Amino acid sequence: MEKRIDKCLSVLRKWAETRVASGSEPPWAWYQYMKLIETVAAIQVGRASVNPSEAGSLVVEPPRAEPRPRGDGVADIDKRRRRRRREDPPLPM
Repeated sequence: MEKRIDKCLSVLRKWAETRVASGSEPPWAWYQYMKLIETVAAIQVGRASVNPSEAGSLVVEPPRAEPRPRGDGVADIDKRRRRRRREDPPLPM
């Protein structure tokens, strides 16, 4: 069943991409196709991060984050800090 869903998502995404690539769609339809492509892509990424287990339930792999630096986590309030230069902010043109 999972393979069929993945195949259908792939076919749907390719269809929407060809509609966008044709350039003949009105602006409102083009925007809807782009939302469809982004949504299908997000579903495909989400499905790729889930692995079926032996019991038939789904196991989600947690995202891999960079290890945080080990430190005491306390800021030294006596440390001198860099001061900002006193300049006027840039004005819009």
